[in-house]
Amino acid sequence: MQPSDDDDVDNLMRKFGARADRYREIEVARVFSETPAPAPAIPQPPAPTSVEPASPPLVPGDTGAPEKAAAPSLRTLLHDLARERQAQAAQHLQPTPAPQVTAQIIAIVSTRGGVGRSTLASLLAILLNSADTRAMVLELDPQNAQYQHLGTHPQVAGICQASLDRRSWRDLVQTGYANTRLLAFGESEPRQLHAFEHQLEGNPHWLAQHLGELALGEHDTLIIDTPAGSNVYQEQALRMANLIVAVVRPDAASHAALERLIASLEPHLNREKPAACWFVINGVDTAHALSVDITQILENQLKTQLLGTVIWDETIAAALAYECNPFEQSADSPGCQDILAIADKLYDQLESPLA
Repeated sequence: MQPSDDDDVDNLMRKFGARADRYREIEVARVFSETPAPAPAIPQPPAPTSVEPASPPLVPGDTGAPEKAAAPSLRTLLHDLARERQAQAAQHLQPTPAPQVTAQIIAIVSTRGGVGRSTLASLLAILLNSADTRAMVLELDPQNAQYQHLGTHPQVAGICQASLDRRSWRDLVQTGYANTRLLAFGESEPRQLHAFEHQLEGNPHWLAQHLGELALGEHDTLIIDTPAGSNVYQEQALRMANLIVAVVRPDAASHAALERLIASLEPHLNREKPAACWFVINGVDTAHALSVDITQILENQLKTQLLGTVIWDETIAAALAYECNPFEQSADSPGCQDILAIADKLYDQLESPLA
């Protein structure tokens, strides 16, 4: 009798120390079956990507995306701060009216030196000074030469130094020929002149303020001697003057500069309270035909604005050289007589209601 399959299993299990009733059949198909691999993917053509059209470049005036503004520099901030402070200061500053001066003020001007301007200023002051009218010469000329014309002592400290020290001019007044008063410019150095001129440039009422301290009245006549040419001294004098006397020489240079001189005076003749303007032809040399001819040409050009002509007179030059009053030494000389006639016309102008 052949052993069965069960006996074989039972014998085999015993060899291993196991029991046959624990034996279980394992389905081979289930144990070794694998999950089938996925079918290979068929490559697909890439989907078309949408391309947005490029934005056109911005041109001036287009509105693009705002860029972040750069922070202002320190220099810009400092400038802005300075402007703000200036604006605030301007709001608080009130314009200071110029002091009213009731004296008659005559400005003696010229376009160039050597025409006898300072000499004429001093001689007119001598003639206009009287019991009824007190004349004073204000020297706004750094040459500081008026003391020689009026017979006073040279002053070291004049209006230049006093103005820089912010002192009054009252103690500076000197008495010259025929009791004529003088406010001399005084000695000065380049550094002082620079500072002094800066004062005049920065304050249009500078002269009015100083004259206000002198308490000049309606019976006072102030004659201002200014440097030749257009300058800050002349501008201060012209701003205050109610009468202008322009001195020209009968020569080619003065004739060439006449139109320029008239143009420089024009603004003061058309202001709210216009000044009167007169011309004096000084130093006519009758011994030279050219001087006489140019005098005639100037007279034709100036016409009604001509105050008078003065013949060249050696006696006036000699009197000044010897520190004498020309009208005490040689009052009958031609030059003195011409200046006397001019002073009479000037006096009439000062007495007229329009002066």
